[in-house]
Parts: sequence; structure tokens; C-alpha cells
Amino acid sequence: MLPRHSTSPVRLKGHPDLREDLPLLARIAPFLACVLLAVLVLTSLNPSPWSSPTHLFLRRPPPLIEADDHVPPVSGCSDTSLTALEGRENAAIVLLIRESDLPELLPTLSSFESRFNARFRYPYVFVSDPDDPPLPDEFKLEVGKVLPEGAVTEWGVVPEAHWRIPEWMDQTEVRAGFILQEERGVQYAGREGYHHMCRWYSGLWARHPLLAKYDWYWRLEPGVRFYCTISYDPFRFLALHNKVYGFAITVIDQINTIPSLIPTVLDYLEAKGIKPRDPHSWEFLMRKNGDDYAACHFWTNFEIGDLRFFRSREYQDLFRALDQAGGFYTERASCEILWGDAPVRALALGALAGIDKIHHFEDIGYQHDWFFQCPSRSTSLLGPLSTKEGESVAGCQCECPMAGDLQGREKGRELVDMNDDWRYSCMSFWKDAVRKSRGK
Repeated sequence: MLPRHSTSPVRLKGHPDLREDLPLLARIAPFLACVLLAVLVLTSLNPSPWSSPTHLFLRRPPPLIEADDHVPPVSGCSDTSLTALEGRENAAIVLLIRESDLPELLPTLSSFESRFNARFRYPYVFVSDPDDPPLPDEFKLEVGKVLPEGAVTEWGVVPEAHWRIPEWMDQTEVRAGFILQEERGVQYAGREGYHHMCRWYSGLWARHPLLAKYDWYWRLEPGVRFYCTISYDPFRFLALHNKVYGFAITVIDQINTIPSLIPTVLDYLEAKGIKPRDPHSWEFLMRKNGDDYAACHFWTNFEIGDLRFFRSREYQDLFRALDQAGGFYTERASCEILWGDAPVRALALGALAGIDKIHHFEDIGYQHDWFFQCPSRSTSLLGPLSTKEGESVAGCQCECPMAGDLQGREKGRELVDMNDDWRYSCMSFWKDAVRKSRGK
């Protein structure tokens, strides 16, 4: 007879031990269920970009980190065996292209893949304008050859209504203005498609159907080059630090392209009772050279941004007001007006976001045309390396060109280092604005 409080199993005479007859799979089923549940949870948090033809993205609530204008740039190399396993943002690489862009597009994609996206595998969204013939299958095949196997690509066209002179403008008068603008030396003013592009990238692009499912975009253009390895995820970097925008180069605009843009924006802000979020970025944008605005802005051929900000009512209301003003094309008899998307973007960020929402990617070596930026130091060491005040940022595995190089171009188009060239760059003014925001 068993003790009163014994926990030993009682086996009745003539009855077999049922546990011994249970199949092995049935006995370990609870354990397998727990393992499967754990795998599903971990996969949803850190999905593999290789696991399916479409990406699974990290969807999380807004960052808990407060916006911090003291976030230093990344310096040194991250361990890509770890960063490539982190969760992805809901993001895409966006390109506006034509069939004639192919010779410049292929080296750009090759450069971008080798320096960044081969490890992080973000999808590409290729958009063409409706005035060009549809991109042929041969074009898409050539693009596929320079991308890794399994790369996700989406192809679309700008809606025709977004690539036309608005119906509230006199088309004959507008096109006559294009001719006058070109005669007066306004850059690109004689090309109607350029006007459409400026208008589209100023506000309409964020509402393109192919981008509706994404939260972030990285704008890429044919012909650009990357000179440093980007061993971390810039999308994730911006998201974790509660930023809405990142840039590489800041330039002084041609003042004859935007003589009325800033007054129009100021009038709009006053009418709506909107005060710029901080004085420092606004001071950077409102610089004057005598009586004229110096028009510093972020060069939008490289930009990484939060589409939720650019789709917001505040941003879209500002864009619509500028669109109604007509400055993307011309204003009646005035023939000096051509508002570009870069100054529009910068003014909107200054008014609606502020300096603590904007990040300068000074660790990324980048070139467009004959303008480039590159870190002054390069390393292969795993960081983070020191970025104390006065110490230069170290890019990861950079192979930077030299200022003054022609790279096969004609004389007069030598490479310009936009980190410190006073003729074209606003970088010193931007750094001054950042220092003032930090109370230094």
C-alpha cells in the first residue's frame, strides 16, 4: 500500500501504462508547439529579407526615443553580420527614370547594391513619366542583371494628371514663358518635363499608388555614385531617433529660379498662423545676400524621408497652395520663376518639422554630377568610433575621389567637395545652425 501523500503513479492491475503506448510525436507535441510559436514571434520582429519574394517589414509603434538634435553621425563600420539581421523599416528605394537613363542607371544600381542594399534588400520602385514610351522588357531585364537574385522591383508610371500643366493655368501663356525663361538663363526652364518633375517631386510623388503601402523612401537617381560602405540601415537610424528627413549635400540655389518662392511661403504661413518649429533651421533657410535670399536647401537627388510626414495634411496643404500659385511653371508675364522641389522641400521642413527632425548623413560618400561629399577619414574598424567635438567622422571603407578631378568631363566641371566649398555649399551655415540649436 502506498503512503498517504505519495505522488507516485498508481498502476491498476491488468491495465498497461498508457504513456508508454502514446506515439512519440504526441508526447513531444506541446514542446514543438512552443518552439513554433517562438519562431513565429521572432520572425515577425526580425524578418529575413531573403525568405519570400516580398519583404516582411518591421512594423512598430512610433519611436519611444525623443527627437534629439544631438544625435552624432555614424562613425566607423558596423558589423553587417548583425545589422543585416535587424528588422526592416517599411521602406522602398524610389527612382524616376526614362529609357534613355539606362547607361547611367546600371552603374548607379551596381554601386548602391555593393555599398548598401545587397545586405539589406529593400525593394525598388521604378516610376517613368507618361510622356515617354512604356519601358520595354529589355530595359527591365538589363536592370535585373545588376540586382541580386530575388531582388524586389515594382514598375509604374506617373499618373497623367500629375505630369501636365494644371488646368487652372493658360497653357499657351505658360509655354511662352518657358521660352523667355530659357532666354534669361533660368536653368532647365526650357524643358517642360523638368517643370513637371519639380512639381511632382514637390508633393505629388508621395501620393503615388505604388508608394501608398510604404512609410519611408530613399530617392535614387541615375548617374549617382556611393563611395563608402553603408554598414547600418539609414531607414532604421532615422526611425529610432524620431527623424523625418536625411540629406547628404546642401547647396545654394540659383536665386533667379525662385525669386518669389520664399515670399509666397511666408505669406502662406502668416495666413495660416503657422510659426516655424525652431528658429535655427529657419535662420539657415532665410539667409540673405543683400536684399536677396541666399536660398540654402538640401539637394534632393539624395534624400531619405518619412512618407507619413510628406503625406500629412500640413505638408500637402502647403504644397497645394504653392501649386495654385503657379510657380512650378510661371506666373503670368513673369518669366523668371521656376520653383524646384529642393527649395520647396527645405522650406516645408523648416516650417513644419525643424532642425531636430533632420539628419545630415555626413558618413556617406556620395556624388551627383560634379558635386560630392566624402568623410575626411576612412576605416575598416568596427565602430562606433569617436565623434567628439572637433574630431572628423570616419566613413566605412571609403574610396573617395579628389576635389578638382575631371573624371572624364570637360574643363570647368571639376569635382567640387561640398563639405567646405564656399562657392556652392551651405554646409558651414548648416553646421552653424546645428551648433546654435545645441546652445554652443
